[in-house]
Amino acid sequence: MGRIRMQWSRIWQVLGDHFNLVGISQIQDTSFFAVDSLRQLAQKFIEKGELPMFHFQKDFLRPFEHIMKNNKCGTVRDMVVRCVANMVHMQGHNIKSGWTNIFSVFHLAAADQDENIVELAFQTTGKIVTQDFETQFRASGT
Repeated sequence: MGRIRMQWSRIWQVLGDHFNLVGISQIQDTSFFAVDSLRQLAQKFIEKGELPMFHFQKDFLRPFEHIMKNNKCGTVRDMVVRCVANMVHMQGHNIKSGWTNIFSVFHLAAADQDENIVELAFQTTGKIVTQDFETQFRASGT
C-alpha cells in the first residue's frame, strides 16, 4: 500500500478488469473470493483518504457496481451490498469520489428481488441522508 497514487491508478486499470471478470464468475466461491479481496483492498484505499482532484475511489469502487449489475447470484449481490454498507458505516468520513459508485450499487440493490438486499440498501441510504449528509456533502460543496 506504500506506492504513490499514480502507480496504483495504473495498476488498478488491470486489477479492476480482473475483479470485473472474476466477480461475475458462475462459480460462486470464485465470485465470493473476488468480492472479499476487493473489499479488503477498498477498505485500505479508503482509509488512506483521497486527495483533492483525484478520483481513485471512483475507479476502485467501480467493480462493486459491475458485479452488482452483472452477477445473477443473489448471495454474491448480498455480499456486495453488505461490503459497501460496511464501508459507509466504518469509513464514510473518508469517502469522496466513491459516493457515485456507492449510490449506484444501492440503486441496483433497490431493484433486487431479494427483500434483504433491498432493505439493507434502503437502511444504509437512510443513514447517509440522516447522519452523514451534513458533513459529507454540504461541507464539501457537492
